[in-house]
Amino acid sequence: MKKIIFLLMMIIFALGCSKEVSVKPEPNAKIPDFKLQDLEGKKYESSKLINNGKKTLFVMAAEWCPHCKSEAPEIQRFYDEYKDKVNVVVVYSNVNSSLDEVKNYIKNNEYTFPVYYDKDGETLRTFQVQAFPFNLKIDGNKIAEVYKGELDYDLIVSEFLK
Repeated sequence: MKKIIFLLMMIIFALGCSKEVSVKPEPNAKIPDFKLQDLEGKKYESSKLINNGKKTLFVMAAEWCPHCKSEAPEIQRFYDEYKDKVNVVVVYSNVNSSLDEVKNYIKNNEYTFPVYYDKDGETLRTFQVQAFPFNLKIDGNKIAEVYKGELDYDLIVSEFLK
């Protein structure tokens, strides 16, 4: 009986320690710390990528999503012109996809903006993403704006350089 009680307590403890962070995607919501992984498997603390004094264009996308496909060249153009003024963080989802498919998509389209892969869906859950593309303007450690649908170059410039 003692073994069963001990085992139950260990399970409860483990569940309590594995609590995922999340944020309601709305203006002024504080961004929790989370990890991102690039396409080569290197992990980064989110705070080092988005909380460095510059605004951040944060995108959750899928390489199979038609709206994401038409948005990606716009993001690339913006990144090419304003990467010194604005952080760009593009996270590709594992939903109906794989790391190899994302790598091929990025390579075939010659995208150079910073790309990360949401291997286990943690980023998707953290931001409660319901549809792709999912775009945020982050200022410091807070969400400044949530954008529904795909963005084009002119909108990105007007929103991030004002």
